[in-house]
Amino acid sequence: MKKVLCLCVLVSVMLASCAYADDDSVGMLARLRTTPEEFFMLMKNSWANQGWVILGGDHSTSKPKFYDSLMLMQMALSRGEIGEMILPDFVADYLLKISKSYEPSCVSSSGRMSLCFGFMNGNEALRNRWNNALSYLRNNWTLAGFEQKYIRNFNPNDDTYSYVYGTAQRKKAREDRITFEKFKGAPVVRVAVTGDLPPVDYVSEEGLPAGYSLAVLSEIGKFLRVNIVPVNVNAGARTAAIVSGRADVVFWYEVNSTTKKQPDIPDDVIISEPYLDWDKFIHLSLSD
Repeated sequence: MKKVLCLCVLVSVMLASCAYADDDSVGMLARLRTTPEEFFMLMKNSWANQGWVILGGDHSTSKPKFYDSLMLMQMALSRGEIGEMILPDFVADYLLKISKSYEPSCVSSSGRMSLCFGFMNGNEALRNRWNNALSYLRNNWTLAGFEQKYIRNFNPNDDTYSYVYGTAQRKKAREDRITFEKFKGAPVVRVAVTGDLPPVDYVSEEGLPAGYSLAVLSEIGKFLRVNIVPVNVNAGARTAAIVSGRADVVFWYEVNSTTKKQPDIPDDVIISEPYLDWDKFIHLSLSD
């Protein structure tokens, strides 16, 4: 009941205050196959096709800008280069929980969006095995449980990656920390993590890949009996990471099931089944 009440309050706040700052530029995380203008048009077409419009405000003259990382976009917002950040609802909710610097200004429907793993074209064998693992985790409700624990119920006061020496927090961190089972003689699979979609694709302050993605990877490693090794990469270098051989698998590639054109899937990349779905973007501006 408390969650429902909080959600209603959040939506009410967004509806009441959905307006731009003086700067009508909006920031988005960079996509790999489209310009900011093309992607923003795809988003607006999706909203219209779903029977949704942005709730409040006039975005007809908005000037979209891409940023290669969440941190760069946050810095641009702080400097006044953009008036809002457009983020998946789970990223916006994460930022609202950990910081008082932001407030929701708009909410919009995107139709169903999904995150998938990316593989180098020609590596269908690994992709198919990965899909089998995801199907198993979906069917036994593991993915749903992880989504609830690491995303929807994320608690900023429960720092499972705290390493304060000699404290109860450090002991708890050791007990709760996600680990990867090691299989002697098994193949090594390197997985690129950007840290730009917290708390899903997330790198902690200690530089450790963390949260939902790490939990899912741990279970995939057990199911496939492979040795998973996370590799940190820049969001704009996701494709380069697998093309160059630095990584075998990449978190995250984004799919919009409401359009045939996929703005985030390069030609030399094949993708897995979805591992997370959402259908709303939340627009964040600086709080007063």
